[in-house]
Amino acid sequence: MKILVISGQWYPDDVGGVGRVARVTAESLAQRGHAVTLLIPRAGAAPALSIVNGVRVHRALRRSILPQTFTDIYEVRRALRGGGLDRPDVILAHGDTCATAALSAGSPAPTALVFHASGYRESRHRRTTGLSTIERWRALSLEPTLHMLERFALRRADRILTLSAFSRSLVLDELPAAAPNVEVVGGGVDTAFFTPARDRAALRQRLAVSSDRPLLLTVRRLVGRMGVGTLIDAVALLRDRVPLRLVIVGDGELRGSLEEHRERLGLRGSIDFVGRASDTALRDWYRAADLFVLPTVAYEGFGMVTAEALSCGTPVVGTRVGATAELLTPLDEDLLTTAADARSLAETMAKALLGDNSDRRAQCRRYAEQSLSWNAVIPRWEAALADLLAD
Repeated sequence: MKILVISGQWYPDDVGGVGRVARVTAESLAQRGHAVTLLIPRAGAAPALSIVNGVRVHRALRRSILPQTFTDIYEVRRALRGGGLDRPDVILAHGDTCATAALSAGSPAPTALVFHASGYRESRHRRTTGLSTIERWRALSLEPTLHMLERFALRRADRILTLSAFSRSLVLDELPAAAPNVEVVGGGVDTAFFTPARDRAALRQRLAVSSDRPLLLTVRRLVGRMGVGTLIDAVALLRDRVPLRLVIVGDGELRGSLEEHRERLGLRGSIDFVGRASDTALRDWYRAADLFVLPTVAYEGFGMVTAEALSCGTPVVGTRVGATAELLTPLDEDLLTTAADARSLAETMAKALLGDNSDRRAQCRRYAEQSLSWNAVIPRWEAALADLLAD
């Protein structure tokens, strides 16, 4: 197949999950013999046209001070109508904006929308989580456009692909008639890169991880729905019962207020904010941690960090929010909280830390290899595109 992949995010230009999924799936499809062309944003001195890991990369989407939601629609349409791209058999568009642009550009190729998340639902939730008045009004003003783009893309797409059954349920909540057109293809993890440490004791020593208290890790964008404030509250509940250290990797609009929350609770010696980390540094934290915690309170579309932690052999405790239960139930349902609150999170964390963990790390690694590896997932993406082309 000749596949045109369109994405407004690309890893490593962007650190989010959309860009990572777009890259892995594009390169994996190329490795399976398909002619894959990529249309992504320009980035610094990166060449406008290149071939990367078998993928023909067009960096043609310009950016400006205007919201990407608006500019990418125009830029994708401009690129598709400009004549510089070979005619594809099928278009794979990541997100509503790229799909809307492709569907309205007049291309005869069938278009598959990869529905990663509901932008307007996440924006609506974000307005309830400590934003300034200006930021709340900015989010509110953008939501009608986000909702309109989502509905247009869902109605017009020839196929809708999701990473989880939870994301499929969001599609059906918005557009029940789309049910025959939605397929769960799944997300994955690079199990060749995210591997357990050969010498975990030496790694922990290098990272200055003490052996006298467990190391907990979370990797989150610091926004309200990620639940980091709830996790800090859970550490406060546990500090006398199970002395521990929590490392928070990531950054975002709530970092200042979360650090203040840590100070108010007297947890400076127990919680470290380390900011963003490279993939190599992130892998080291996964490997060193005794437990990874996913405290999400809303809209977990897949949970890339959950898969990465498990692939490194680190057990994961998560809330029953979004797709997390889909990932953890086949491994061990006891790793899931009963509710998305601090007390339930603290109890589940304590149980995981104090239980029999003799074979737990090996079990996590085996599960990631068997069920979450991109090698196991990519055939479903390929089959979905082949079926779309056949239809």
